[in-house]
Amino acid sequence: MPTHDTLEPALRWSGALRRKTSAHADFGLWLAQAQRQPVSAGLIHDWYAELAGSAAVADTAVIRRALRQLRDRVFYTLLVRDINGAAPLAEVVGAMSALADLAVGQAYHCVAADLAQVHGVPLDPATGLPQEMLILGMGKLGGEELNVSSDIDLIMLYGEEGETTGRRKISHHEFYGRLTQRMMPILSDPDANGQVFRTDLRLRPDGDSGPLAWSLDALENYLVTQGREWERYAWLKARPIACSAFEGSDPARQVAQLEALRTPFVYRKYFDFDALASLRALRERIRQDWQRRAMARNGVDTTHNIKLGDGGIREIEFVVQLTQLIRGGRMPSLQQRNLLEALCRQKDAGIVSAEDARRLEDAYVFLRRTEHMLQYREDEQTHLLPADPQLRAGLAAAMGMQAQEFEAALDMHRGFVAQLFRNAFRIAGMGDDESSAKCQAAGAGDLGTHIRSELGAPSDTLDQRLESLLESHRIRSLPETSRRRLEALLPAVISAAARTANPEQTAVRLFDLIEQVAQRSAYLALLAEYPETLARLARLVAASPWASQYLGHYPLLLDSLIEWRSLLAPPDFGQISQQMRTDLDACVLPNGRPDIEQQMNLMRDVQRQVSFQLLAQDLEGVLSVEKLADQLSALADMLLAEAVHRVWPLVQPRGTAPETLAPPKFAVIAYGKLGGKEIGYASDLDLVFVYEDAREDAIEIYTRLGQRMTTWLATMTSSGRLYEVDLRLRPDGEAGLLAVSLDAFAQYQFEHAWVWEHQALTRARYAVGDAEVGRRFEQIRREVLLLPRDPQVLKQEVRAMRDKISAGHPNHSDEFDVKHDRGGMVDVEFVTQYLVLSQACKHPELLDNLGNIALLRLASQAGLVDAGLAAGAADAYRAFRKLQHELRLQGAEKARVPASRLSTERETVLRLWRAVIGD
Repeated sequence: MPTHDTLEPALRWSGALRRKTSAHADFGLWLAQAQRQPVSAGLIHDWYAELAGSAAVADTAVIRRALRQLRDRVFYTLLVRDINGAAPLAEVVGAMSALADLAVGQAYHCVAADLAQVHGVPLDPATGLPQEMLILGMGKLGGEELNVSSDIDLIMLYGEEGETTGRRKISHHEFYGRLTQRMMPILSDPDANGQVFRTDLRLRPDGDSGPLAWSLDALENYLVTQGREWERYAWLKARPIACSAFEGSDPARQVAQLEALRTPFVYRKYFDFDALASLRALRERIRQDWQRRAMARNGVDTTHNIKLGDGGIREIEFVVQLTQLIRGGRMPSLQQRNLLEALCRQKDAGIVSAEDARRLEDAYVFLRRTEHMLQYREDEQTHLLPADPQLRAGLAAAMGMQAQEFEAALDMHRGFVAQLFRNAFRIAGMGDDESSAKCQAAGAGDLGTHIRSELGAPSDTLDQRLESLLESHRIRSLPETSRRRLEALLPAVISAAARTANPEQTAVRLFDLIEQVAQRSAYLALLAEYPETLARLARLVAASPWASQYLGHYPLLLDSLIEWRSLLAPPDFGQISQQMRTDLDACVLPNGRPDIEQQMNLMRDVQRQVSFQLLAQDLEGVLSVEKLADQLSALADMLLAEAVHRVWPLVQPRGTAPETLAPPKFAVIAYGKLGGKEIGYASDLDLVFVYEDAREDAIEIYTRLGQRMTTWLATMTSSGRLYEVDLRLRPDGEAGLLAVSLDAFAQYQFEHAWVWEHQALTRARYAVGDAEVGRRFEQIRREVLLLPRDPQVLKQEVRAMRDKISAGHPNHSDEFDVKHDRGGMVDVEFVTQYLVLSQACKHPELLDNLGNIALLRLASQAGLVDAGLAAGAADAYRAFRKLQHELRLQGAEKARVPASRLSTERETVLRLWRAVIGD
């Protein structure tokens, strides 16, 4: 027979356990046996079935008794296992949450069945099926991390209004209100067997003054019109508890409706900077809440409260949940109800460092275990550390520690948490907490005077632009609060522009940008909230009108200016790809299928974010043109690979199980600028899709894949277009299949392709997809480029194609077009293509797609071109690319300069052309 030896450590600490086992010796014997196995949800259900026996569904007395006895079993078993070091935190909070779910479900089932006998069943008008109530677990219950002596916070909802079906019909509103009212005593009222859970309904809309149960329509209206920041914080953890009372019901539709309301309310794609003040106020309330309560309790030291005091559990929750509120709209993987799971996702996303995440998790586990030990002592909801040294030593022993060891660990964890709490907004990506978040104090005043004082002279242009801004429809239609914010912001805008090289031009560009984004008051709030962000914005628009226009099209990028250090760090494409895939996997509809539109938008947002990161580095002089093109090409390759991964399951025959789906034997071939890794910010992608697969439906399946890939990349969504795609370089051009087999590709290249198509092939490369298909493509490419060719015939073909290019891009101005005019970039590209096609059979080192500059160097080393001439032409090409890039950043449609400029470089390229191809 088991003894009480295993209970001794728990008996020494817990007066509640001593009283329980003294009054019920048989319970002590049962407990000594029960504590040997983990407390799981399945075990809790087995215990309940044993305690409830064959009670009728509506036998309230039996269910009340069984639930209270079940609560004792779970509580005391966890108590013993936890103090013995056998139960990790996950077991304790998981078991308490499972107990709460079961108790709520049983209470609901009991009362709903009883009410239905009198009033009939509420039906969903849309489906005609019985309509269950939606019971939401909030707070720690929602996150399935309930403590051992906790209240449970519930919100009671239902789908549609209507009337029950019974002989004494009542409205759905009345039915669910009565249901809620009668459920509460089953859970909360103490009796001879104790109570199950204290239940709190005050988190519902309108709190105690609102109805006990709300319809989804009423909830939607409330969240849209009255929902506050602290409610976003509360609804983050809201979780529907599985409850069923009516046969044939299907609550999935209502759950989907609920999530469609909750997710955009909590997680906003465009972070609302208007909310920052509210969130900061929430942090201050957390700071001050315990202090007020402590003073009311005769000056209790705030350090005694491990939940509400400095460095306590609530501060950990705020650090993690603030990041979720700020970033979760754009990073669906962060949309987690459980705190430790959310922290893990933030670590994986690189938002929280691995070391900080580890220390925060350690602190959370330590403080939650301490909280449980305090509650085990007398089975009461307390968070106060005992002041008595003997009790503190007993608490340490219950934790399995010496007194000094416990105190040192407590101080270390709380000190670390308090530090992170002070920096919560910085961690979440909202700048430095103590210094950056200060609103501009300057008033609008006389803006004309302010302009003259800052710029040193009157400016008619700026005065006129300011007047047109203030009189524009967008500004005049702003609500009063936004108008006041704008008026307070404009002097700061002028001051920021004054600190740039061209203040007047910069101010005009800033006014243009502000007019574009002013209807979203959050962006006005951002620029007012973060003066340093305004200064950075001024530097960017001063450097490039194209950058200013880019921000106007994609204003969600503005908030990335807050974390300037992160913006100037080199992009880690491995980490970006991993995080993007995690976020895309989290984009699912309530029915479990992928949310295609959300996935497409998320990929576009990633493309914009990384492009803007590179743009900022470009304008700060961190990147060369060549390095920038490499990075933009790597970004395109990453997104192409992910597009293949996402689209492949979508083109399969119906009934194909995802787990049985083999990867496609398919590759994306990059031509043109992407092929040569020379793309710019707005370059389109020249692509060819190839495959090598023996399946019978290969042509059909890979053609669908090519079509869906094109749609995925080029469709305009609410987040814009990912890339413009040009597929005309595929065999037979626009008349050809969207995806071709490698055999068909090879046959076309060997037997039917024009010389210009072989020229294009010199700049082609396997980008993404199946590695073996890519290897076979590269082999075919080499064989085609190694074909023997008559140099004189080839020169004629190249010259003819060069003439067509010139005719297609006429220049009637007196300026030099650095790309298309003779002596420009196209001449260099045609020379290298000619050298590859005519000489690769003798000099195979020319076959690799290394770019024009590297190929000129290899050609000179092979004696095909004079070394000095090759080096000069390479320098000219580099200068052309740099100038073209600079002109595009300045908003120029064509890269043209005065004819006298770059005359030396142009003459060098013409000499190269004459030397290699001739007139």
